[in-house]
Amino acid sequence: MPKVIRLHQPTGADGLQIDDIPLTDPPENTVRIRVSACCLNWGDVDYMQDNYTQTLADLPARIGHDSVGVVDAVGNNIDSSWIGKRVCSLPYFSGPYGEHGEFAIIHHDSIVEAYKDFSDIEAASVMGQYTTAYFGLIKQGNINKDSKILISAATSTAGIAAIKIANMIGATTVCTTRDKDNKSFLNEMGASEVLISEDENFPSMIREVTCGDGVDIVFDPINGRFFNQYLYSLADNAKIILYGGIDDSTVELDLEAQLELTKRNATLRFFSVQNYADQMDEAVKFIESGFDNGDLMPVIDKTFAFEDFQDAYAYMASKRKTYGKIVLTINQ
Repeated sequence: MPKVIRLHQPTGADGLQIDDIPLTDPPENTVRIRVSACCLNWGDVDYMQDNYTQTLADLPARIGHDSVGVVDAVGNNIDSSWIGKRVCSLPYFSGPYGEHGEFAIIHHDSIVEAYKDFSDIEAASVMGQYTTAYFGLIKQGNINKDSKILISAATSTAGIAAIKIANMIGATTVCTTRDKDNKSFLNEMGASEVLISEDENFPSMIREVTCGDGVDIVFDPINGRFFNQYLYSLADNAKIILYGGIDDSTVELDLEAQLELTKRNATLRFFSVQNYADQMDEAVKFIESGFDNGDLMPVIDKTFAFEDFQDAYAYMASKRKTYGKIVLTINQ
C-alpha cells in the first residue's frame, strides 16, 4: 500500500506519522497523481494545530499542499488525456484530502501542467507562493509601477514572491526583517530597500526611504503589535493587506491611531489566496510569463527525503541563514 503522512493528534508536526493506506480511486471531478515532490508550509502547521481558516478534518487526516507528480487516474467528467501529464497543485480548500504522500487526490480545477523547464522539486515550489503574492498585490492591491509596497517578513516564501512580482511590475519594495544578517539575501532577491523592523526609528525610516510619501500598500503576514509599527508610515489611501497572524497579540488602536488611519483614508483587507480558487487561470498565465522572461523563479532552501519529514519540519522551525521552499522528495 502507498505511504502517506497523516495527522493523528492536533499538536502540529509532532502529531504526524507515515501510514500505509489503500490506494484511492479519484472521485468525480478529481484526478489522482503519483507524487514526486511536495513542499512544507507554515499554513499546514497552523492547520495541524486546528488554528487555520480551514477546519481540521477528522483524525487521522492527510495534510499538505504544493505537490507535483504525474496523473495516473481520473474521475468521472475528467478527460482521460490528463493521464500521464506532469502537473502541480494550486491553492485550494482541500477538504478531506492532503497531498503529502506517494499519491494525492486533487480537484481538477486545482491542477496545472508543471512548467516545462522546471525539475519536479522546482515545479512543486512555485505556485503556492506566487499565486499568494499575485492575488494579494495585483488583485487586492492593484499595484502599478508607481506603488511603494511595504513587505513584512520578507524572507518568507510569500515575501520573496512579492518582491519578485513587484519588480516585474516596476514597483518599489520596502522590505522588513528582524535580523540584519538577512539584508544581503533580500538585496539579492531584488528588494529596493531593506529595513530592520526592530529599530526604534522604524516608522521614520519608512518615511525616509519613500521620500516622505509613506507606503501605498502593506503586504503583511505578521499583524499584532507590528501593525502599530507601520501605522504612522502610510500614504494617503493606503491599503493594508493582512494574510496571516504570525504575532497573535491583540491589535490595539487608541484614538490617535484611529485618527491617523482615518486621515490617511486607509483600508484594511483580510486576504487568503484560497478565496481566489476560481480565478487561478489568470494568475497562472501571469506567473508563467514571469518564468518565461526570467523575472520569476524557484527559490529552494533545502530538500529532504520523504521519510525524513520530521527533520524537515524541525529545520523549518529553526533559525535559518538561507531561505526559500523546503521540499520533500519521494522516490517511487
